[in-house]
Amino acid sequence: MEKLKSLVPENLKQMVGSTTADDLPSSSSFLLRLFQQSQLFFQVIGDLTMDPENALCGKKKDAALELKRQGNQCFLNGDYANALVYYSKALLVAPMNAVDMDKNLVATLYVNRASVLHKMDLQLESLRDCNRALQISSNYAKAWYRRGKANVSMEIFDDAIRDFQISKHVEVSFNGKKQIDDELKVIQHQHSRSNTVNEHSKNKLDDYDDLIQVKLHVTTSNKGRGMVSPTEIPPSSLIHVEEPYAVVILKHCRETHCHYCLNELPVDKVPCPSCSIPLYCSQHCQIQAGGPMLRNVSDIQDIFKNLSDDLRMYIQEITLCSFSELRTENVHEHKHECDGVHWPAILPSEIVLAGRIVAKFIAQRGVFADASNLVDMLNLSHHFPEMHTDSKLECIIYSIILLSCLQQFFPSQVEINGNTTSQIAILISQIRTNSISIVRMKSFDAPGSPDKGERLSSVIPFTCNMEQVRVGQAIYTTGSLFNHSCKPNIHAYFNSRTLFIRATSFAAVGCPLELSYGPQTDSFLHAGPSHCLKCGSYCDIKSSRLTVDKAGIHFTRLQQEINLNRVSETTVSDALGALISLKSTLHEYNRRIAEAEDNLSQAFCLLGKLELAAEHCKASIRILEKLYGGNHIAIGNELLKLSSILISVGDHNAADCIKRSSKIFRCYYGSNANTMFPFLNILEEETHKFVSTHL
Repeated sequence: MEKLKSLVPENLKQMVGSTTADDLPSSSSFLLRLFQQSQLFFQVIGDLTMDPENALCGKKKDAALELKRQGNQCFLNGDYANALVYYSKALLVAPMNAVDMDKNLVATLYVNRASVLHKMDLQLESLRDCNRALQISSNYAKAWYRRGKANVSMEIFDDAIRDFQISKHVEVSFNGKKQIDDELKVIQHQHSRSNTVNEHSKNKLDDYDDLIQVKLHVTTSNKGRGMVSPTEIPPSSLIHVEEPYAVVILKHCRETHCHYCLNELPVDKVPCPSCSIPLYCSQHCQIQAGGPMLRNVSDIQDIFKNLSDDLRMYIQEITLCSFSELRTENVHEHKHECDGVHWPAILPSEIVLAGRIVAKFIAQRGVFADASNLVDMLNLSHHFPEMHTDSKLECIIYSIILLSCLQQFFPSQVEINGNTTSQIAILISQIRTNSISIVRMKSFDAPGSPDKGERLSSVIPFTCNMEQVRVGQAIYTTGSLFNHSCKPNIHAYFNSRTLFIRATSFAAVGCPLELSYGPQTDSFLHAGPSHCLKCGSYCDIKSSRLTVDKAGIHFTRLQQEINLNRVSETTVSDALGALISLKSTLHEYNRRIAEAEDNLSQAFCLLGKLELAAEHCKASIRILEKLYGGNHIAIGNELLKLSSILISVGDHNAADCIKRSSKIFRCYYGSNANTMFPFLNILEEETHKFVSTHL
């Protein structure tokens, strides 16, 4: 980007700086002509749209075979964790049609990974990998055998018997058939029961509450467009549900979260069959994103003809897995980014998101000639005329680059001229103004945390932080109409890609419905530099900042030890001293002090000093109550921690804490609270047992 910016002469930069939306096509045309005469520009586009044979993001058989070899070596050495890593990396780069030792390479890698997962006692994941192998090669004896082993481990004996029978039928070696026979004899004597395991759990909150009618938008005197309701809205009412117009995963989450649903990736993650960029939590999401399904490459016309009708039907159910229930639009959000091109991996997420919006528009309209139709259709606000010169220049350059990349995939549908370039620049400005960050709650990783399927520990309470992590960026055309307020009365949350908005307090007729967009940067710059915001008197800001930074070092070290589940007395002592420094420097209700108190609470839990842990947790809650009020979701999070500590020390106030916390969570998440946060049920059960035992 900087190299391309350097090509722009100063007089053209000044023209761009004074450009409005009306004369943007003219400025865009000047820049477009400039770049079309530059060898550097064509080199950049060539690097971004490299052909699949040479693309770094394409499939590479040799690389896959080397990774497979390393995985095999780790497996033989009993290093299953690293074997899993190598097999997963091999799957990411293995071409779908590659053959290794007369077997489809991708099918072989899925079976190898299934073997590792079986050794790691991840039987459901092992079974899913076997299914994927069989959808590629249905006569793969080892895949049927491995599937049978996984079903035996899960005590699904009816399916295991069928798996072994099919494996024996397609196995060609005498020793192999004998081994399968031995397995069959063992499990046929065990009690069998039927069960079904799905490829994908949709994890959707389809059972919506009744929606309150929300007026689509109004014009307000001080905030422009906004949202209100023509009726009174009680707390916890679900007022809006929306799927995104377009969504993209953020770069830092590409290896940890599904590129479609944005949930955390399981260990048996599924790569795109055509390129090495996206990873999915399941075939369900991979197909939804527009990728091709796994295809059975084996000639199986006569292989299973001698089997019973029951077994042939069973084979068909597994190898011809149906995804007909998927709500697919004929818009494949990843297809235009596929085949190994580099630009989706290199360009900023907001530019990739703009590309997905254009691709969807082309899929619906067939051509991208009159780009103004796209901007009008989205009907989103933007602030292009008010943007800084550098930002305007960046938008126009990115729009030229994006159109050049898209034209490689849509040669007859995409035109590159001043008009289309200007409209993409406006689209990028709209995304910067209106896009919504999709967030996930940070995973619980403390000892005894409910998300690990454990019950609460009487020794180490559940004190892990719940933090929101940005994982995606999306355009919600209606959701973007909700304005920001420092005193919000509605709350937004996500399940998969779906946006949910609930009222958190009573809203009268005509009352604006407003969200909190998060901390507002630079909001503290209303007073003169080095002056107190409260009284206006001079204070030594530099010295205060140094004190806060020094204290932060001690709490960073403490947090690192907490993450490792081992805390030293020395580190805690240093943090206590740092807390005193913070209290003498910052306002008594500063959020950093609340965070410090919370860290100390977690540390004392790990040291087994639960009374001290409870005191610091209460101190954190007192500060948050002053900052946000008593019914804010931040208070609910802290009350969860406090209730588990109080249970451990035998304090009956735990029941009141969990009752209050549950009330807050249900206000913010309604009937979805227990689905999204199953640990609420666990805490309530433990509290009920505790109270019953100590009556």
